[in-house]
Amino acid sequence: MAETKSKLKVWDNIPSWAIYALEYGIEEDPILEADEEEMIIKFLEENFPSGCIMTVDWESRREFNPFPAFGKPCATYKVTFNAL
Repeated sequence: MAETKSKLKVWDNIPSWAIYALEYGIEEDPILEADEEEMIIKFLEENFPSGCIMTVDWESRREFNPFPAFGKPCATYKVTFNAL
């Protein structure tokens, strides 16, 4: 993760499976497993306790990232978060 402004944070390793839940909420993603839900909740609580707005760089897809922000190796995207 690299911080570019006080409220702007960029991660280049957000798991593809987490994008939908981060954008729309965990309750809107019926295919998440319990451990995945816990990882997303922890990530948001630690980094954006007051909420955030996110932008996904869809061109940045990395098919296999051995070190995603959370979870096991998977495809990842670069995501910019603007803390509220």
